Amino acid sequence: MCQDETRVGLKTLTGKVITASGVKPTVDVKWERENFWIYGAIEPLTGKHFQQEYSKLNGDCFQQFLD
Repeated sequence: MCQDETRVGLKTLTGKVITASGVKPTVDVKWERENFWIYGAIEPLTGKHFQQEYSKLNGDCFQQFLD
């Protein structure tokens, strides 16, 4: 068995800015992400694979995948 997890999304870009002496720059951080899970199985010898996308990572979704 193996398991892999990857997080993909847009990250707020922050860079250098010029401000007056003693003033720290501020930026609104917006790291909104939509999550989904891909359950998959691969047959190593032939490379055949099966994948399904689910909205949650729980026992009910995994049972649907197994069925």
